[in-house]
Amino acid sequence: MKKWLVIGISIIAAILLTFTSLTNVIGYHTVQASQRQTKKEAVNQKELLFQTILDIANNKEIQRILLKSQMMKGRFLNADGKSLQPLTKQQLNRMYLIGTFLSKIVGKSRIQSMIQKHESMDPDVQQEINTVFEKNATLNKEIQLLTSSDCGCDDSQTTKLGHPIICATLLVIMGLIFFSFWILHFFLMMPPSVAIEFLALLLSLESPFVVLYQRFNCPMPKGNNFPFISDISPADGEQNVSLSLTELSFHIHDIEGDLMSYKVTTSPDIGGGTAILVPNGTYNIPIVHPLQNGTTYSWLILIYEGDTSGTPVGRTRTFTTETLFPLIRNPSPRQNAEFVPLATSNVSFDLTDYQGDLMNWTVETQPDIGSGTGTDVANGSYTVLISGLEYFTTYTWFVNVTDGRYWTKKTFSFRTTTEKTVILEPTDDTTITENAPNGNSGASDTISLRSMSWVEWDGLIKFNLNTIPSNVTILYADLQTYYYNNHDGNPSGHQVNLYRITSDWNEDIITWNTHPSYVTEPSSSAIMPATINDWVFWNLTGDVQTFYNGGTPNYGWRIMDTSGDNIISYFQSKENSGNHPLLIIGYE
Repeated sequence: MKKWLVIGISIIAAILLTFTSLTNVIGYHTVQASQRQTKKEAVNQKELLFQTILDIANNKEIQRILLKSQMMKGRFLNADGKSLQPLTKQQLNRMYLIGTFLSKIVGKSRIQSMIQKHESMDPDVQQEINTVFEKNATLNKEIQLLTSSDCGCDDSQTTKLGHPIICATLLVIMGLIFFSFWILHFFLMMPPSVAIEFLALLLSLESPFVVLYQRFNCPMPKGNNFPFISDISPADGEQNVSLSLTELSFHIHDIEGDLMSYKVTTSPDIGGGTAILVPNGTYNIPIVHPLQNGTTYSWLILIYEGDTSGTPVGRTRTFTTETLFPLIRNPSPRQNAEFVPLATSNVSFDLTDYQGDLMNWTVETQPDIGSGTGTDVANGSYTVLISGLEYFTTYTWFVNVTDGRYWTKKTFSFRTTTEKTVILEPTDDTTITENAPNGNSGASDTISLRSMSWVEWDGLIKFNLNTIPSNVTILYADLQTYYYNNHDGNPSGHQVNLYRITSDWNEDIITWNTHPSYVTEPSSSAIMPATINDWVFWNLTGDVQTFYNGGTPNYGWRIMDTSGDNIISYFQSKENSGNHPLLIIGYE
């Protein structure tokens, strides 16, 4: 491990180039008449630049933003999300020496070509980093000092490029980041665990280069300056949006001022629009179909460089309209709950009326295990006593509520536990990712799902059934996983299928390229909930009965989101000490 890290550090050392070497790369020459003074300023300027890079690379907030961004893109799933190891001055000095040599070998045009092929950061991440940067007084002071220092160039026109030596330094640095990792990953076949640590170091170095490159008005490669979207209205995830809303709005901006195009679609359809070759500005999409009470709407904004013939960027935003009807939420037992204990003594629910009206409610059950009423009640939680539950029985309960003008009716059901129950934890679970086909994430505490057409993330999970007693009848088997986060939108309503795996696998070595075979028909399906921090359940009675009876080998299931969009769902895996997956089996 240490040997590989030394090699990695040595090669990444080439990233930071000296100001002396940049004279050869870019062609700037110092003024001969003031050679001694220029050398002194160059040294001071180098020290100031290096200190600024250290401060940005070791900024905890910037590290958090970058780690989150890279994990979302599937570049390394095993990262634990903690802060990166600090970048030190000693490492920069090593980079200084090796950079002198490699800067004379790797040409500027080659570096620009590599940068254009690999987008460093998307606009949203750049905006997040710039926000952190603006709030940091130390970094702002360092930038001001760099800006005001003399570049030591004899060409009076070079000031039009901002700060040429710094800009040239950062341009070559960004290119060599991609070049170094490419060499290590594809030619030296770096072990996955070392690759993760090395990539983390690359990311710690990447952020200051992009930020400084922009700050000095350097001519960024086109791939790093894609138009970005801001000032979304309604805001993403906004609740209680007025039913009288007449339009959606957003601001688009291109740093170079190039003309752009956009397309907007909505679901459910309330309107959309397209515009070709428009400048920076705020644009509105009229709402042509009336908004409905208490409804969540999604709208996708796609932005193109130039006309619509290219590849767009964009993502789906959501908002929810205001609710005039009383809301019945948080039922307990939850809807379709399984294995509810016979000792359960009540059902409960929350009532909310956003207009603050008093409400009347009733509860009935079938089979009859209790009932209740409430009159002129305010927003809050309410309970109805129940009794007489029997094993493995389905109960339905009905809640009716009115605020005097509007009625809401909800039906919930639950099934009680069997007399005998086995609760199993996974022996193996992991994520396999199409865009990291040789990566392994068996040690991750997360199972991640994404079903974009060009890059898929699936989960694998397996249980040992040997603890089930022999010669029993399996009545029910229920898999539950804890959904705790998402990215690039809300997967509410997505259908997630489980497919029976037909060959063996091990979480410690499995990858996308070595994934096991599985049947094409799903064993069970579940619909993603509207909010995070909730359990998702699949009924796997049929498969578990077949496994137990020896009809098919037990290799577990493949978990797949079938939506086809870019939204990512995160579930806690067995490595999580809290809400890890469980397979609950009832038998007699």
